[in-house]
Amino acid sequence: MLAWISKLLADPAGLPDDGRVAAMLLVLGYLGLSGWNVIALHHAFDMQQFGVGAGALSAGVGGWFGFRKGN
Repeated sequence: MLAWISKLLADPAGLPDDGRVAAMLLVLGYLGLSGWNVIALHHAFDMQQFGVGAGALSAGVGGWFGFRKGN
């Protein structure tokens, strides 16, 4: 399992890619904080706000990888 994750976060040369690692941490942080907001703080889950945030996050990560091209 850990080898699969390290391959997922590596560039074509097999070295860890800081952009992929940062994007994964960004997504995990977003999901974790959204869960914390609902579970621990007992706020109502607003699907619209979650969707807007997830869409903005996806667009930002996609733009980040698009600007880098093959790097």
